[in-house]
This record gives sequence, C-alpha cells and structure tokens, in this order.
Amino acid sequence: MSSQIDVRLYPSLSAGFIASSPWLALVISALLIGLTGPPLLLWFCPVGLAGALWQARASGLLASSDSVVQLSVDEDQLFARLRNGKQFRARASAESRVFGKMALLKLTLHDTTLKPPMIVIIALSPELRWSRNSNPEAFRQLRVWLRLSGPSRSRDDHNDSTER
Repeated sequence: MSSQIDVRLYPSLSAGFIASSPWLALVISALLIGLTGPPLLLWFCPVGLAGALWQARASGLLASSDSVVQLSVDEDQLFARLRNGKQFRARASAESRVFGKMALLKLTLHDTTLKPPMIVIIALSPELRWSRNSNPEAFRQLRVWLRLSGPSRSRDDHNDSTER
C-alpha cells in the first residue's frame, strides 16, 4: 500500500516560541535564583537567551540551513527536506511527541551525520491561520501515519540493525 503525504512547513513565531521554551525556562530560573541567591547564576542568562534565539530561528523561522521545511511519506518511508535543498530518509525518534493539533518531532536522518533541530508542527483550525505552520489536513494525514505506521516501523528498523 502506497501512501503519499506531503507536509510543508512555513515560518512561524508560535513554533519558535514553543521550541525555545526550555531555553526561556532556563533564563527565567537563572534570573530568579541569581537575583535572590548566588549572583553567579546570572551568567546562565546570556547562554539561555542565545539558545532560545537559535532554537526560535532554526525551529520556528526555519532560517537554518539544517531546518526541515518539508516532511513527506512515500512508499511507507518518511523523508525530510532541509532548507538547503537536500532530502534524506528519516525516522521519528522515541523522543517525539504527537498531539491532536501539534507535534514535536525529533528526527534521525539516514545516510548523514546531520542532526536537524526539533520540528514543531502546529495545525490549528483554518480560522487561526497566524498560529499554524502547516496545512491541517496534511498534518492530520502525517499524524495518523506516525501513530499507525511510524513507531512500529521504527522499532523494526532498530531490531533489524541490532540483529545484524
């Protein structure tokens, strides 16, 4: 059975904010603890801000050359197209989380050592166009494929490679 799914990702500040939220939590924590306790922790604020800016730029604004701008499924294989134009066969890692209207994907790319940044897919209703970065119908198809085909295939690929 051949399923063809094509999810194009568009720059989104909402996705950038979600992706950078762990860095922002570090900044807030370091700021609060540094102001009330040891001021040495304030040195983590610039590091956290730099990390948040990098993550928002790479995962939200898709400005990094390693940013994933398209996910597609063809012949039950997941493919990721990067901003630099290269396309790789990919596998969603166990760290990925798929929700009803959002997905946080951590991909492993085959035949390369590249580690793309986390992929945030937001597919809210068409009325909220400003807060989504993909087509809701294409995301629904990908979500169903990831839940039904993706994880079992990922385990099979892992078992095949460990048995060899």
